[in-house]
Amino acid sequence: MQHTPQRLDRVYRAMRRDEIDALVVTRRQDVQYLTGFQSRGQNLPIGCVIAEGSQPHLILSDTLQAAAVGEPIIGTFHSFNTDASEDWFRAHGNAFWDEALHVLNEIGWAKGMIGLQHEWLSVREFEKIKTSLPEAGFRDFSQSLWKLRHIKDPAEIDAIRQAVNVAEIGVRTALEIVAPGKSEDEASLEIEAAMRGAGGQQRGIQAAVLSGTHARFPLSQPGPDRIRKEDFVVLDITVSHSGYFAEVARTIHLGTPSSRQRALYESVLNAIKTAEKVMKPEVSLEDVAAQVLKKSGRGIPHGTFVQPLGSSIGLDLHEPPYISPESQYSLREGMTFTLHPTGYLPEAGSAKVADVVLVTHDGVEDLGTLARETM
Repeated sequence: MQHTPQRLDRVYRAMRRDEIDALVVTRRQDVQYLTGFQSRGQNLPIGCVIAEGSQPHLILSDTLQAAAVGEPIIGTFHSFNTDASEDWFRAHGNAFWDEALHVLNEIGWAKGMIGLQHEWLSVREFEKIKTSLPEAGFRDFSQSLWKLRHIKDPAEIDAIRQAVNVAEIGVRTALEIVAPGKSEDEASLEIEAAMRGAGGQQRGIQAAVLSGTHARFPLSQPGPDRIRKEDFVVLDITVSHSGYFAEVARTIHLGTPSSRQRALYESVLNAIKTAEKVMKPEVSLEDVAAQVLKKSGRGIPHGTFVQPLGSSIGLDLHEPPYISPESQYSLREGMTFTLHPTGYLPEAGSAKVADVVLVTHDGVEDLGTLARETM
């Protein structure tokens, strides 16, 4: 995916606002956002140092450096040796931080105000940084970086759109192969194989075929249970493309749904339709959630919907901000969300519908093409 230098301009403005001289980023999704490098070594530490006036300094293990050569990366490489076992089993060990601190000294900010991601920093790491830079100040940049990632640029939107295309291949495969008697595990593996064949990244692929009540839990996993004709079956598909995620979910019934199942399913469908109707720039996410719960909860008990009703999506499957009654954010053009209302009734089971939408100047665009009505 093409990296856009405009992202760095936005980061520099945020750093000036927060009075930060240099930024050390250690979360791999944020490293990709700032440099374009997509690490495939999930167990190896990676990071970057950002300071206005110089290119990003990408810090990665010597093992990963060979993989980075030739990729469209913005910045300069700094490598460290990973022979020490601590760097294989700890997020960021001494070898990584020695190199990061060397870069800070090299660019002249060893005595400056250093921005860190406190949400992803261990006490051990922070103690090492403070000891090594006794004249520096430190400030948390975690929330500022999340806010920068709220708005997606055209390259990011294209990557998410491609991920949605692959996820829909997974759903179409599920609609063909899910049948009574087949286990959740068996069906899920077949769907994942189809998505890998369609170009989905192995890191982001997950097909969760969930029958009965299983889907009421967030991040539920398929198991050995056999699919029954009288149950709801939730087809919850996630996949990534160029590091960017999509989530598409549909609910099917292999027999004749009961009246309670039908009511639950219709409520979930109404929830996602209502969300799309009320979402537009400047509308608060708190209000979106309130409207969805008010207009879609008729005829079913209070508390039927699992919270949140949706979340931002991008380099993470679920990113802030979230669509919930407690959200403090408002919508802005360029945000992308997965709308994933999920309903549960003990006597009916679980129903879920999920799609990815882009906030436009006057509403939202559904990035998918798949019909929602499946029964």
